[in-house]
Amino acid sequence: MAKVYAVANVPPEVSAYGMAKYSRSSSPLCDTLKEISQDRAANFLDTFYFSYGHASIADLAHIVLAIEDISLLAAMTVVDEPLWDGQERSTRYQNFVQAPYYRPVGAPAEFDQSCGQLFDFYGELLQASLEALQDRYPRPEHMAHGTYQRTMQARALDIARYALPLATLTSVGQVTSARVLEQQISRLLTSEYAEIRDAAQEMKLAVTERPAFSLTESQPQPLAPTLIKYANSNPYLTELTARSKTLATEIFCSPPPGREDTPVDLFMASDPITDGLAMAFYGVTTLPFGWIREVLRDLSAPVLAELVDDLFQRRDAYDEWPKFFRTGTFLFDILMDIGAFRDFNRHRRLNKVVQAIDIHQKFSEPEMLQKLAVPVDYPSRMDTYYQNLNRNVVAPFDKPYLLPLAHRRRALFVMDPAQAAYIIELRSRSAGHFSYRQIAVKMYHSLQQVYPALAQHIRVTPLDEFDPFER
Repeated sequence: MAKVYAVANVPPEVSAYGMAKYSRSSSPLCDTLKEISQDRAANFLDTFYFSYGHASIADLAHIVLAIEDISLLAAMTVVDEPLWDGQERSTRYQNFVQAPYYRPVGAPAEFDQSCGQLFDFYGELLQASLEALQDRYPRPEHMAHGTYQRTMQARALDIARYALPLATLTSVGQVTSARVLEQQISRLLTSEYAEIRDAAQEMKLAVTERPAFSLTESQPQPLAPTLIKYANSNPYLTELTARSKTLATEIFCSPPPGREDTPVDLFMASDPITDGLAMAFYGVTTLPFGWIREVLRDLSAPVLAELVDDLFQRRDAYDEWPKFFRTGTFLFDILMDIGAFRDFNRHRRLNKVVQAIDIHQKFSEPEMLQKLAVPVDYPSRMDTYYQNLNRNVVAPFDKPYLLPLAHRRRALFVMDPAQAAYIIELRSRSAGHFSYRQIAVKMYHSLQQVYPALAQHIRVTPLDEFDPFER
């Protein structure tokens, strides 16, 4: 009969060494781990991980990390990691009225005034929406009073979140392997935002130099003093972004023909070179994916090959392939509010290219405001706020922090049919936020038009199926 036992309270680097040694030994894992010290683990990892390049060893060291008091804007970048597991503070279950917020160094008083305006509006939306929900959906007799209050509060917070500024502080808890953490820190250290670079440096220090929080050890040690010590900013990513922007300016010198921004556009994978280049340029512009790809299709094969060479020539021995060459069957170009993006951003079995936040994309309006007849002039208040934001003296680089979660951004999600079905089935459910429910249903309709034989097997929940007491 199989012998199975769990292992606990083993430092991540000792665990990684033990697993690596375990594969080369007939001894039980428990005996192997007893023989290993942190110093022996460090010597082994220095040799096999760094010198010999056995990168998979770092996959065996798993690290739990708390990243607290970072902005919503920064958190979106932190969690944008394919092999990542974690949670962020929920805007559905936590009240952010007058929450603390990130303030860039040297920001003028107008920064605080804008944040204050959004937090005030958030409070108004929350109270007005809660009252409207309770009027529209009285408590069922079978539902406990506390359960009803929490459910209505969650639905009201779904509406109020549209006014939360991206400067709002949040927290992220994550579990990753040491290899993913090293790549994540390197990526974050390359960010254009000082806040994100500072957070990345703190993440590195938290696992390489500072004692870890522990419930059992009297003298806890740093969790990964060896595996993460060489995590630094990535010059290739910096140069790749800069070069992509330069090439995009040269290639897409004229604006796309006038068209209405649609929430969801579905494209099928075609030539991997054209698709990869289109994704590269999509990430550094605010242009729709379909138009970018059409322009590239008009270029000759030698020109496309030169573009590919240009993007690869600065890659050194330790740089992975750029993520825009990870293609899939379906490519969804989605324009959504940032609140919905944060929910979509948690999906892992896909590749995504996210455009920078563009202040000119404007804002979305929660449909529930009109449905519930909430007595708040949302469009007028938001229009006035955006007009003032465009005029105030806050540096353009810091203005994204002052955009609300209602602000729209564009992202390209690349996935196979199974992942598309999973997202549609999960995100269209009645208990979900109405914003991403709309996106999921539109994804379904897009697939239905192209592949009805596949779409008929997706268990989509129609938008008109709504239970206000489900959460």
